[in-house]
Amino acid sequence: MTSIDALLFPVLLLLPICLFYLIFRRNWVDVELRNAFVTGLLFGGAAILITRLSYVPIEMYLGTDLRTFISGPRTWWITLLTSVGVIGIVEEGLKSGAGLLASYQISFLKRPAAIFMAFAGTALAFSLLENIQYYLLFGAGIVLPRIVISSSAHLFFSCVSSAVAAVALSRSTRTASAVSLRILLGVLIAALIHGLFDFLVFHFDIQAASGVIVSLVVLFFFGVQEAWIVVLRVDEPPEVGLRICAGCGAFSIERSRFCGFCGSRVLRKQRDFTLKVSES
Repeated sequence: MTSIDALLFPVLLLLPICLFYLIFRRNWVDVELRNAFVTGLLFGGAAILITRLSYVPIEMYLGTDLRTFISGPRTWWITLLTSVGVIGIVEEGLKSGAGLLASYQISFLKRPAAIFMAFAGTALAFSLLENIQYYLLFGAGIVLPRIVISSSAHLFFSCVSSAVAAVALSRSTRTASAVSLRILLGVLIAALIHGLFDFLVFHFDIQAASGVIVSLVVLFFFGVQEAWIVVLRVDEPPEVGLRICAGCGAFSIERSRFCGFCGSRVLRKQRDFTLKVSES
């Protein structure tokens, strides 16, 4: 790696987090969402560390790391079972657990949008530290092409499980067991998609710059957007009240958290009953 590459590498590693922050910049006027995202980043770092510890006995048994194992010359069903049953289940289970904990710390799992942001932060931090580990193991030649691929994939997987969790937790009429089953279902769906993605990429040795990978990255971005729309449909305030947009100042009395004029986050206008006594 040249000196210029050494300077650009940290920037490229942090680029997905920065892009996500910029794309959702209108939502950060809601402090709860910003805190959920930042807390998700912290919990995502813990999730990747636990993941690596979980992989130690498995990789000792296999005699190699899991990435090398699933990309080796093995039968397709062994690669598929390892990708879904080990990598998908472990990583998506720990990421989802970290996202739920982060959301609980911020909104007690009561805000669908906060759940989404917590899961997103968890996924991006998970991908960031995973890329750093891959750089230490395999070098920049492996990591640089996969930064965008890894980040968008992890973000998409987590957004799938976060959308299912957000919808399940927003339904107050459901029992706790039904909500738990729906959240578990979302984790399993994300694990299945994660495993199939790893199986496709590693078993068939698809190059990072191929049309298949580019198409998948575009599909991931659309998937993240659709998951966010699903979350917004259930992210409504509990009561109707006078609201003022933090972006353009427009007033609204609808049960919406977003401004119909500029798209920024709408905040409930707080009345100030403080009496000021002027000095005579």
